[in-house]
Amino acid sequence: MLRSRKTSSTCISLFRFMAFLSLLHILPGTVTFAAEINDVRLWRSPEYTRIVFDVDEKVEYSIFTLEGPDRIVIDIANSQVRGTLSALDFKDSPVTGIRSAARNERDLRVVLDVANVVNPSSFTLPPNGEFGHRLVVDLYDVGREPVIATIQPPTRPQLDQRRDIVVAIDAGHGGEDPGAIGFDGRIKEKDVALAIARAIYDRLNALPGYHPVMIRQGDYYVQLQRRPEIARQNRADIFLSIHADSFSTARAEGVTIYALSQSIAEDENIRRVQEKENGADLLGGVSGDTSLRNFEDDLAFTLLDLSMAWSIEQSITAGSYILNTLGSVATLRRDKAQQGNLWVLRSPDIPSLLIETGYLSNPGEARKLVTSNYQRQLADGIVRGVMNYFQDRPPEGTLVAWQKQNNIRPESEYTVQRGDSLSEIAQRFGVSTSVLRADNGLRSDTIRIGQRLTIPGSGQAMNSFEAFVPADSEHTISRGETLSEIAQKYRISLSRLREANQLRNDTIRVGQVLIIPAS
Repeated sequence: MLRSRKTSSTCISLFRFMAFLSLLHILPGTVTFAAEINDVRLWRSPEYTRIVFDVDEKVEYSIFTLEGPDRIVIDIANSQVRGTLSALDFKDSPVTGIRSAARNERDLRVVLDVANVVNPSSFTLPPNGEFGHRLVVDLYDVGREPVIATIQPPTRPQLDQRRDIVVAIDAGHGGEDPGAIGFDGRIKEKDVALAIARAIYDRLNALPGYHPVMIRQGDYYVQLQRRPEIARQNRADIFLSIHADSFSTARAEGVTIYALSQSIAEDENIRRVQEKENGADLLGGVSGDTSLRNFEDDLAFTLLDLSMAWSIEQSITAGSYILNTLGSVATLRRDKAQQGNLWVLRSPDIPSLLIETGYLSNPGEARKLVTSNYQRQLADGIVRGVMNYFQDRPPEGTLVAWQKQNNIRPESEYTVQRGDSLSEIAQRFGVSTSVLRADNGLRSDTIRIGQRLTIPGSGQAMNSFEAFVPADSEHTISRGETLSEIAQKYRISLSRLREANQLRNDTIRVGQVLIIPAS
C-alpha cells in the first residue's frame, strides 16, 4: 500500500509540473509566433489595388469590411510584424493608411483605411523564384465603370472614313508577378515584355490604318481572363501577348510563337456553353456581338466550335507571317507556330498569339533582350509580320481593305519615336540616309520625337507596307557550304529556304544559285 501511494504521488507531481510548463507557455513574453510579416508592397492597376504581405510561411487569415469610416480588416493567425508597415506609397489608390496591432495575444490585426468603398478579394501564394509565401489582398474599385486599358493614339484622317485595324498588345505578367527571372537573378520577364510591347505600340501607331491598344500600360498585374476581355472591349482584330522564356539550362535560345490547341479549344467551348447564362460570353468580334444565351446548348456549342476553329486557323497563319519576318532579326527556336494550353489565347473570335521573344536563362540572349535597340528590332519584325498578314487578308471595312480593293496606296510617312536615329529609319525602310535627308529637307541627321518624315519611293506607289518588306536576294553556293549554314547566315528557317528553292532535301552543289526569300 505504501508503494502504491508513492507512485500516485509521483504521478500527481508530474501532472502539476506539466501544467506549470503549459502555463509558462501562454504567459506574456513567452509567446512564439508561427509567421512573421517581413514586408508589404502595393501595386495600382486601372481597376484595382493589390497589396502583398510577404510572410515567412503560409498563414491562416480572415478579412472583412467596416463602415464609418470605411476600413478593410485583416486578421492573421499566430503572426506578428517585423519592422513597420508605414513605408507604403498610397498615391493614386483608395488606401489612405495602414496600421497593425496584436489581437488575442497571438494574432495580428491589420487595418487598411480607405477613402471610398472597395470590394476586397484575397488569396495566398506559395514561394516562387523571387518571393516566399505571400498573402495577397486585391481592393476592387466600386461605383465606377471598369477602365479599358488603352493608350489612345492621335486622331488621324482616314480615306472615306474606313476604320483602323486594331492590334491588342499584351505585355505578359506585371506587378507582383515577375514572370521568368534572368540568369543573373535581376532581369525580369515582366520588364522585358513591357518594353517590347511599348516598342510594338510605337511602330504601329506610326502607321496609317492601324490602331494599337496596350492591355497593361505599367508595372501592374492584369488577370489572365481579363486580358482577352480588354482586347474584345477595344474591338481588336488580333491579340499579341509578349513574353520571354526561361529554361533549366543556359543553352536554350530563340523565338517561339504559340496558338491555342484544338483539344483545349474544345474544353473551352464546353465551359463557355455551361456558363452562357451569365451573359458574359459573346461572339462576333468587331462586326457585332452575339450573346450565346440566345441559343440552345447544341447550337451555341456549334457556333463556338466554328468560331474557335476559325480563330485557331487564323492564329496559326498570322504566327507563320510573324515568324517569317522575325527570322531576319532573331534565332527561331521553332519555325512554325506551336499549339498549347494558354489562358490568354482562348478568344473564339480574335486571332490570338503568345510570342516568346527569347530565353532569359541564356546570358547572351538575355543581355540582348534588355537593350532598347534589340527590343526595337523585335518590334519591327513583329509589326512587319502583322502588316504582311493583314495585307493578304485585311478585315472587311478597314482602311487597308479599302486601299487594297481600290489599288490605292497610302502616303509613306513615318513618325519619329523615342530612340530613333535617321540612319536606323533609313535602314528600316530600305533607303539611303542621304536620300532620306534630301527628301525631307534636312540639313543634318538631327531629328526630333513626333517629327513626320516622308519615306522616298516611286511617288504614291510605295506604301508603309512595302517599305517594310525587302526584296528577295540570291546566294551562289561556295565550296564547303551547307544548306543549314546558309539559312543561319541569312537568319531564315531551313524549311523556308527549301520551299523558296523547291528543294526536296538539303543536297546542294557548288555554283548553284539559291533564292534567299525576303523576311
